[in-house]
Amino acid sequence: MIAKNRSGVSLRKHILKFADFTLSDKIKFAIKASLSMALAYLIPFSQGWEQASTAATTVMLIATFGHIGDSIAKGVARIIGTVAGACIGMLLVGLFPQDRAVYLIVVSLIVTFLLYLARAYKGDMTIFILSSVTIMMMFQNGNVENSFIYGVNKTYMTVLGIGIYTLVGVFLWPVHLQDNTLKEIASLCDLQAQIYSNKNDAAEEHKTLHESMIAKEQLLYSAVMASEENTSGLSISQAQWDDIMQSYAKIDELLLLLTLHNTPVTFGMLSDFSDEYHRIDTEIAQMFKAISLAWKKQTIIPLPQVCLPTLKEHRTHTLSHLEYAVVRATLSHTAKLHTELRILAHKLNSLLSAIPTLFSPLKSQKSSAFVWGDSEHLKGALLNFIVFWTATLFWIYTNPPGGFMIVILATALSVLTTFTPLKPSMLMIILTFAFVFAAVMYIAVLPHLRYGWELGIFIFFYAFIGFYFLDSKITVFFLLGMLTLGLANEMSYNFDVFLLTLLVFYAFLFVLLLYYYIPFSTKPEHLFLRLKQRSFKLSTILLQPDTLRDSKVRTFMHTIQCAYSTIHLTQTVKKMQLWADKIDARYFEGFNKTEAVAFSQACESFAYLLQMLFRKNHLMRSNPLLKISDDTDHNIKLEQLLDEYANGKESKEIEAFWKNKAELIAKTQEKLTCFFDSISPDAYTEQELIDVYENISLRRDVWLAFLEIQAIMDTVHFSVLKQNRF
Repeated sequence: MIAKNRSGVSLRKHILKFADFTLSDKIKFAIKASLSMALAYLIPFSQGWEQASTAATTVMLIATFGHIGDSIAKGVARIIGTVAGACIGMLLVGLFPQDRAVYLIVVSLIVTFLLYLARAYKGDMTIFILSSVTIMMMFQNGNVENSFIYGVNKTYMTVLGIGIYTLVGVFLWPVHLQDNTLKEIASLCDLQAQIYSNKNDAAEEHKTLHESMIAKEQLLYSAVMASEENTSGLSISQAQWDDIMQSYAKIDELLLLLTLHNTPVTFGMLSDFSDEYHRIDTEIAQMFKAISLAWKKQTIIPLPQVCLPTLKEHRTHTLSHLEYAVVRATLSHTAKLHTELRILAHKLNSLLSAIPTLFSPLKSQKSSAFVWGDSEHLKGALLNFIVFWTATLFWIYTNPPGGFMIVILATALSVLTTFTPLKPSMLMIILTFAFVFAAVMYIAVLPHLRYGWELGIFIFFYAFIGFYFLDSKITVFFLLGMLTLGLANEMSYNFDVFLLTLLVFYAFLFVLLLYYYIPFSTKPEHLFLRLKQRSFKLSTILLQPDTLRDSKVRTFMHTIQCAYSTIHLTQTVKKMQLWADKIDARYFEGFNKTEAVAFSQACESFAYLLQMLFRKNHLMRSNPLLKISDDTDHNIKLEQLLDEYANGKESKEIEAFWKNKAELIAKTQEKLTCFFDSISPDAYTEQELIDVYENISLRRDVWLAFLEIQAIMDTVHFSVLKQNRF
């Protein structure tokens, strides 16, 4: 009886285990994409339509370039982009029916511009990819006869592919990106609470937490940008989301300033310098927990009273000028953090109350949806143009099987192979494997298929292998093997034609491999060194004060340079991390890739602080004390040191003074003493003095962050990366 009961319990456990079984997100995506590929072939075959491969190619491109989350809105946007591309393509065919040279020149320029937009766009790049591909598909190998009908058929099949992929994505395991938003925002709240609760720990212990916080903030921003629907009953407009994100950005900045370079003087003695500090400290910790709970369970947040701490000046006489600035700034930042949390809590309470009231978002400058002027994007667009014409000349002089399709594929797929981590050697291996696999399928499987459902299963599993077992960026190259099969309702098997088709694919692959190295090298070590120099140059620009400019023209140019630097500095240090991790250290004796990645991460923290300092200087531009400080500061200039690094100097060539923390602090103390002795504090307002102390503390943090960068640079042999590895 006992054995029977145990058997029943065991069976129940197995049933519950099976009931709890869920497919991973990767399997779900592979199933959805493979099913879309199968339907993209089967639906046109069942209706007797031509160009089924066009619909399948569209699905393949969307699944490769697009996001996991798909909605009707995205599908409509892709259709609009496709129709717009078709209209432009057919208009060009109509304008230049007999002049192919002019037509191809205009098409190459338009496609190059669209592919540049695809690189620069922060959202779903498939809109621009599909537009450029559709424009090129309107060209019927130079034949103008029935070109309109040909263009309509191509457009129709492209729209069909978009519709199939969109509907499958919406109705089969739909991905709600807004749900991820709530998850990411709650995760960020918990991390912020952890950082603040551990604020008394050593600065080294905060480094990983700070990097995670910055990464989570950017991930949350991406989730909010991608989200299109409301979540959990919260009616939040995009403008309100932007306002909430501004609050979180300010909170992250304040946490970074409070904990990045903490000293025993700050938190250990603040209670002695201000009677209100203990209360503010307690309320901040409580609000962090309450805000996190509000996002998770939609509970109302209790709001504490406004508290403005005062500093007991008579207890600060023993502090040096730098220590006093740190104490004053720390107390001010703590009060600002308290205020920002109250503001954020009020916004959430407005949304979560029994009778919800929508808070009015603050007016702010809307960030651009494009990253304009990025060097790699511009060079990548030029490479797209060169690839287009190389493939076009190959098509003109050899007339290969598939015709102009070689130009379309080479141009579209060059977005994946220029200035990306996709290695040519890996690309060659994947394509060879894809063609061998396709040849086996062509000989051993396809001739034995008799029914439509058999073909559907074959296509599904063929695509599933690519979408599930391979990285998303190389899946498209594996699935190119399916295009060589020439799937149609009535198959005529000719192995000679199949081999010629493979030869064409290898031809355009050679074009892509050729332009991986010329005219711009995309080797990871070359890109890493170039980005390193660029990051120092952009940092130098941000540190040059406007007050030193004596010409309106120079001031205007400096403003433009600063605007460019604020946009591209963060992008540059992020790309540095990407390429540092891709360097093959086996070719460079003495090079430590781990240290290079650590250097890139330190540069990201430095860039984050530097942009905060730039914004602070901009807000203080009317403060007379800042101008006095700039006019008297002729000794220690971080921008001069950065400029030397930007011009190619190695760390070992820099004077030891610039790396000695104790000497720099002593020199700074001396300069601050001279500065405060030269002014009369009574001649300035309390806020002007507070701003200066905060600025001094922030400059200290920026200097300490750069000293960490220099310490890492002493251990990394950057010069060996200049060697030719061949």
